[in-house]
Amino acid sequence: MAVPDGAIDVLIRFSRLASETTPGDILPLLADAAIERVKAAGALVVEIGPRRGLKVTVARGVSEAAWSHWQGDPDSIGAELGRELLAVVTAAGMSFTRSRTLPLVSTGGLFGALVLLFEGDHGPGEQGLQIAQALVDLAAIALGGANQLAKLEKANAELRASREVLARSEKLRSLGQMAAGLTHDLKNLLNPLSMQAQIIGRAAARGDVSQVGATVAEMRAVIQRGVETLERLRAFSRQSPDARLTKVDLAELAREAVAIARPRMAARKGALCRIVEDLGQVPPVMARGDEVVAAAVNLVANAIDAMPDGGTVTVSTRVDDAPRGGVTLTVADTGPGMTPEVQARVFEPFFTTKGAEGTGLGLAMVFATMQRYGGAVALETAPGKGAAFTLWFPAPGPGQA
Repeated sequence: MAVPDGAIDVLIRFSRLASETTPGDILPLLADAAIERVKAAGALVVEIGPRRGLKVTVARGVSEAAWSHWQGDPDSIGAELGRELLAVVTAAGMSFTRSRTLPLVSTGGLFGALVLLFEGDHGPGEQGLQIAQALVDLAAIALGGANQLAKLEKANAELRASREVLARSEKLRSLGQMAAGLTHDLKNLLNPLSMQAQIIGRAAARGDVSQVGATVAEMRAVIQRGVETLERLRAFSRQSPDARLTKVDLAELAREAVAIARPRMAARKGALCRIVEDLGQVPPVMARGDEVVAAAVNLVANAIDAMPDGGTVTVSTRVDDAPRGGVTLTVADTGPGMTPEVQARVFEPFFTTKGAEGTGLGLAMVFATMQRYGGAVALETAPGKGAAFTLWFPAPGPGQA
């Protein structure tokens, strides 16, 4: 609809005011502009409520008593609405004689209507009607924009709430994973104590003091590693920055891991396995001794469990001849190997092939440990050809202790 040239300034000012005000103030602006520019005797702004009912929210030139109890049907928006409200206010003693209804509609939806009321033979006139329609269109566009913004803010708030819930769930999942992983490590470390206690009992019965002393020393080492594992948990709970890496002897730690894992063979059912140590002299690496021992015990224990009918586990250390340098620790077995499907998922948390006996966290913890060191884990396996896990430790950088 064309707008008279003289009304352009009016519409520009109204548009600016509508864009600068809050959604709740747009409709009063519309009613005031309609009274001033269209020369209506009265104006009622009707909104669609949250329960899809119509009610008057802004009135100019009409007493509140005339419309305060009125409620309408959204389906009546149009000429019928104007006639209904005209009848309501005239029944209350107002002197209006005609009405004009302009729906408040935009691409954002239908928000209500502006009902203009006139007295006597006076009407809006063609120019007044054009201005009124333009004002209504601008108000509807402003309401549509405000409505879309409100929906966007609500969606953002819901997204933030969802992210917070997800973050809390992730923290709980991480804590559960960490607790299960530490339980896994402690189980591997402390299981040999039962076997070593039996050895001490038999040696004491024979009066073999030397064996008792040697076994007690082994038990002390196992307990110390368990204490170090608990210290890791305490440091994590405090977000302690003191988890400092030091130079460690990888071959010596591998020997300690084999000593801890060896009693596992005697405690399990099935044929015994043979553990071969091929621990060459290698340069020190930057790591934490308790974590390396826990990782190696995991690998050796997994290798033993993979061979219920017996076999050989070989633990070796080597200097990496590749250009990257560093040192490797390899645990290889002669077991059944893995299918490509299992190999692809073997480092996933909670993935296990041991059924109820496994937590699915051992290899995930090994992988995470090597990631912290800037190292890597490699797996070579095939069905019927055993499996070999190789931990690669980078050479210490300049200035590292």
